[in-house]
Amino acid sequence: MLVLQTRRAVYQAATGFALFILCTACNKELPENCKDQTEIKSVAGQGIQANKENTFYGPQVQMGNGKARSFITLTHSGVPRELGVEMTKGAFSGLPETHALSAFTLPLHQKAQAATAFDHIVINWNEHGHPPFRLFSEPHFDFHFYTISVSEQQAVPAYAPGSPHDLLPAAPFWPSGFVPTPGGVAGMGKHWVDLLHPVTPGSFTHTMIYGSYNGKIHFTEPMITRAFLQTGRDVTMAYGQPAQFAETGTYYPSVYNIRDDETKHYITLSNFVLR
Repeated sequence: MLVLQTRRAVYQAATGFALFILCTACNKELPENCKDQTEIKSVAGQGIQANKENTFYGPQVQMGNGKARSFITLTHSGVPRELGVEMTKGAFSGLPETHALSAFTLPLHQKAQAATAFDHIVINWNEHGHPPFRLFSEPHFDFHFYTISVSEQQAVPAYAPGSPHDLLPAAPFWPSGFVPTPGGVAGMGKHWVDLLHPVTPGSFTHTMIYGSYNGKIHFTEPMITRAFLQTGRDVTMAYGQPAQFAETGTYYPSVYNIRDDETKHYITLSNFVLR
């Protein structure tokens, strides 16, 4: 018994000495009055906490027979991991059956606006496709991620030759591998297509589009057919980037993703880089 008590006393003394040395050596990093292992563990855990992420959602919007909303996932240090759209499966049915363009505007959470270059998202539903019809005749969704405000976006007029639609960005701001197409669209702008991953007649399932107006790139747009989304196939696709960005000191994505689970579909942008 005496031996056991002696060993216990030695252990307690050694533990107390170790805690004293740790508290004394790193008192600039540990909380004041560092007295026990609980406090030490809480400080050591801060490195783990820094790697955790939080997801923030915008308001839900009715879309067909379902719902859609924006979301952003951020690290605890504020670095964006993924920005995108979450849609319930019902959003694919009950959509307008018209030749007119249908639009669903998804506000971004304020943390998404603060952490990235984007302001809001607009989902356009094209029941009968849109020009050029030899490429994009399939029923599909256009997921516009805009860097301009809703009012600026809606103020973009119909195309007219010589209008700001035709005022292109300077060469360093052109996205690599993309080229502008003729004309422009009201409420959107001029569309730029990806020559490195070209869409040919009958091949359209998904593609990336850029958009510009009045000399600035102002939207990034994954275009995806409803039929492809309903297959449940996952996609992760890198796309070309400009050498320079109009707004600096913020994060821009370089990959678009398509995925789903049992109840929802996700169309997102990821692999953000600080520009």
